[in-house]
Amino acid sequence: MKYSEFKRWLLRRGVKLVPHKSGSSHYKATLGDRMTIFPDHGSKEMGSGLVDKIKKDLGLK
Repeated sequence: MKYSEFKRWLLRRGVKLVPHKSGSSHYKATLGDRMTIFPDHGSKEMGSGLVDKIKKDLGLK
């Protein structure tokens, strides 16, 4: 899965993405009281381990 596809998947589930720093490619992803960092590298492929960790951190799995 590409970073951009996973970003859309998160947004459809109500995850709020706030830029971590100005000019950074990382976002603070929050869902309710859960938070994790989401690196956004556009069209590059994400590893399945990172996808699973972000889902777990946000309680989506």
